[in-house]
Parts: sequence; C-alpha cells; structure tokens
Amino acid sequence: MAKPKDIEWIHNKNPISTNGVETIVMYMFQAKKLVLIKPSESIELSLEPFTFELLTVSPVKIFSKKLIQFVAIGLVNMLNTGEAIQSLSFNDDAISVQIGIRGTGEMRLFASEKPKACKTNGEEVVFKYEESMVVIQVEWPSCSSMSLVEYLF
Repeated sequence: MAKPKDIEWIHNKNPISTNGVETIVMYMFQAKKLVLIKPSESIELSLEPFTFELLTVSPVKIFSKKLIQFVAIGLVNMLNTGEAIQSLSFNDDAISVQIGIRGTGEMRLFASEKPKACKTNGEEVVFKYEESMVVIQVEWPSCSSMSLVEYLF
C-alpha cells in the first residue's frame, strides 16, 4: 500500500505544505502511469520478484482563474524524477507555470487541460498531451546549467 499520509511532507530539505490539498498525484516510474487520489486514500501495488516501482508523489496545485490543476512530475528518465526540478513558479494572472530543470530527458507535467503552448528557454517546443500528462523533451542548455520550461494555459 502506498499512502500520501505516510510521507513526511514538512521534514524535507524543501518542506511542502499540504494544508487544503484535495488531490494528490502519484506517478509510477516503471508503469509510466499517473493516479489521482485524495490525501486520505491509498493505492495497492503488487510487485513480481526482483522488480521495483518508484512513486513520485505530489499535491495538486490549482490555478484559481480557470481551475486548471497541475503538478510538475520531473524528468521521468531519472530514478528520482523530481530532483531535476530546481525551481517552480506559477502566474495565476497569465495562467502559466515556469519550471527550472537541471538535466536532460523526458519532462512530464500533470495538467487537467491541454496547454496552449510550451516553451524551453523562450523557444516554443513540440509537446504531447496524453492521459492528462504534458510530455516534452528537455535538451541540455547551451548557456547555463538549467533549462527554463514554461507551460502556457
């Protein structure tokens, strides 16, 4: 069983407030599957011998203007998907999310609606929207150690 309430949200290097959170995202690394649950719920996992599953667990954020839900999952080609996320800010007026990413690979973001556009370092990039996930490829930045990815809703 995997339960969001078992996570020590405030005892991390970067504490996460879960006050008022109504929905939690659990992303399964091996299955590449996303599950939405309430903070009090749990999911059951069955594993075959010599196999594993990694979960990225995060509270859902909501843009108040359009009630769009989102969660930055991270670079899913890394074992610790969320570690690639160096910064995250969102603009409720512009309905956009900016994420600083360190690394390269497949970036995923849960979004309850398809974005109008995605940009990496100011350049518009091709993206896929499948099963409520926005998928883009993040390349190594040419001028700094971090890429700035922006999602416009």
